[in-house]
Order: sequence, then C-alpha cells, then structure tokens
Amino acid sequence: MDTPPPSASQPAAPPEIALCLELGRAFQAFGIPAHRFEDALARISARLGLDGQFFALPTAFFASLSKGEHHWTFIQRSPSGDVNLAKLSDLQETTDALIEGRLTAAEARERVREILATPDRWGARLTVLCFGLGSAPAAMFFGGGWREMALTALLGSLVGLTAVLLGRKAGPSRLVYPVAGALVGFLALVAAYRFPHVSPQVLTLAGLIVLLPGLRLVVSMNELATGNLVAGTARLVDTAMTFLSLGFGVALGQRLAAPLLDRALQGTPLPLPAWTLLPTLLLAAVAFVVIFKARPSDLPGIFAACALAFYGTRYGAALLGPQFGVGLGAFALGLGSNLYTRISHGPSVVTLLPGLMVLVPGGLGFKGLEFIIQKQVVMGLDTAFQALFVAIALLTGLLLAHAAVQPRTAL
Repeated sequence: MDTPPPSASQPAAPPEIALCLELGRAFQAFGIPAHRFEDALARISARLGLDGQFFALPTAFFASLSKGEHHWTFIQRSPSGDVNLAKLSDLQETTDALIEGRLTAAEARERVREILATPDRWGARLTVLCFGLGSAPAAMFFGGGWREMALTALLGSLVGLTAVLLGRKAGPSRLVYPVAGALVGFLALVAAYRFPHVSPQVLTLAGLIVLLPGLRLVVSMNELATGNLVAGTARLVDTAMTFLSLGFGVALGQRLAAPLLDRALQGTPLPLPAWTLLPTLLLAAVAFVVIFKARPSDLPGIFAACALAFYGTRYGAALLGPQFGVGLGAFALGLGSNLYTRISHGPSVVTLLPGLMVLVPGGLGFKGLEFIIQKQVVMGLDTAFQALFVAIALLTGLLLAHAAVQPRTAL
C-alpha cells in the first residue's frame, strides 16, 4: 500500500514513512510480538530521521510519525499470516542492514517487496507429508509407541491436507480447526478400536499437535508481561477460540464414531526404547523446517533447539518436578536461541518456535478442554490450570534467558 496523497493543507509524506508502514505490515504478516514490533519500528524510524510512535495489535497497528513541523497518523490493517521463518530471516537481514546504514530507504523498500512476493520455498505435497512426520514424534513424547507413531503420522498428514486445502481462501480457512479436530477425533477412536493396544488420547493429542496454539499462548502472555495489555488480551482470546474450535471438532468426531463402537477404549501404549529419542528429535526437526518454511541451513540449529528443549525439560522435571521442569527447559531453549541469534544474526524465533513445539503446554490445555466437554469438569479445570501454570513457568524461563543473553538483532 503506497502513502496516501496529500491534502491541500498537508504536505506529501516523505518516502521514509512509506517504508515504515510497509515494514510494519510485513512484521504483522509474520506475527511479531507487539513489544518487538514497536521497538523495531521505533529504531527504524529514528534511523530514517523520523520521530515515530507505534501501537501494535495482532491484526492492526497505529503509527504516529513526524518530521520537522509536519505530522502524520496512520492506521494499518494487516491480518496475521502463516509462519514463514525463511522470509522472516530475510526481513531480519534487511532491517538490520537498514538500521546499520548498509541499505538506503529506497533499497530497503524494494527488498521488502521482493521478500513478500517470493513464493514459498516448500510445496504443498511436501508440507502435507511433513505434517505427518512432525506429528509422529509427538506421539512418542506423549508416551506412545511405534503403533501410535505410525497412526499419528497418517492423522497428521490428513490434518496437513485439511490445512492446505482450506487455508487457500480466507473464508474456508476459518474451518481448519473444527474440521481437523473432527477428522482426528473420529479416526483416533476408529484406529483405537481396530488396534486394542493403541491409546486414543495419544492419537488425538499428537495428531493435532501442530495446530495447537501453544506459541500464541506464550506470545500473548509475553505481551501481557511486557505491558502490552491490549495486544496480549486480544491474542489470548484468539488462542482460547482456537482451543474451543479444536475441542468442538474433536467432540463432534468422537460423537460420530461412538455408534460404531461396542466397547470402551482405553489402550495402553508400549513406549519405545531410549535410544530412539535422538532419531525421533531429528525427524521432528526435519519436519519443522518444512512446516514453518525455514531455510535448509537452519536444520542444525532447529535440531539443537529441539534437543535442548526436550532434555532440559526432562532433567528439570527430575530435579524440580514437571511444571518447573518446563521452565528450566524454556530457559535452556531461550539461552540457546539468543546465542544462535548472536552467531547467525538471524531472528531467535527460527530456533525458538520449533523448540516450543516440544515444550508447548497446548497439549495439556487441549486435554483439559476435552475433559470439560466430556463433563469431567473438575478434572478438566485442574488440567487447564496446570497448562496455565506450565505456560507461566515457560514464559519465566524465556524471560530469564533473555535477561541473561540479549539478542543483538532488531526482531
């Protein structure tokens, strides 16, 4: 969107303002948290000789910019887009180059347009496949065995296919969560009926793990903790609506499957040996590279982040208990991500997001919602409270890591 034409009493806005607005829309398209969004744009506007103040929301932002005696105010709508770590890394490099004076405003604006116009690195077929490969390790993390992993890979691929087909247009994209939830809820019960040793709960949680909004939950609490109350509250409500949509879909799928079953299902999974953990984490890292549209060169960092998160949480749980163990795992993940940022000069979210998929409290939160739907209200509220406690411990670990090692990049 170009800068609007001047009125009779308002001079033409300088091109630096158009660059600020374009960067703001790009930041929002990739879901940058409000505090980082505002800080990055404030630094950019200062570099361009502008006095800027910004107020970010999840789907819009206000910009108040002035130069000399002239003042301009804008409101920009930009709905949050899909995660694209490769484009976010390119945007990070462009932003740092602009702030450091290695790019002019015109060169930076042209570069931003090229980044946004570049097609996605990975195709739809590979993305669908990696939804399955990314879901299978979650079955193991939830205590499942090879049967759960194989079945979850199929369910995850169906979830990926649903996300790709319905996500192409704005209207049907809103149906991704309830439709995917219904598919997984139905097929998890059918699979558990066919294979008695398979746990339907593990299949359901692992099959939907990629769609669970654990990152949004952590980002919203981070925004609340940093004083961005409006943005944090709006994102938290959006997270709750996603949980409700998934829960409704799963309940519908299970209700449709119930008449086809003649017995209660409560399979006991057979866990895999310990030596399979590292290969499973590597499989998850490869899948996350594709699902989150990262660069192939980011694979070592993503694998290291997943391993740090998993083993940090495991040893933390042994020392402090499961809830505080997640905080220790988040601290290790945050330290590693900030060190990665200092070395590679890329955004910390490249390693932070895949690592959070291993730490994410979304599974607990969704399980609590499932209990409530099944009218086990006390158990559901207890599980949901545990998920909230885990999210707070996770956020505390990340904040401590940020205080210990601060990244040098803008995003």
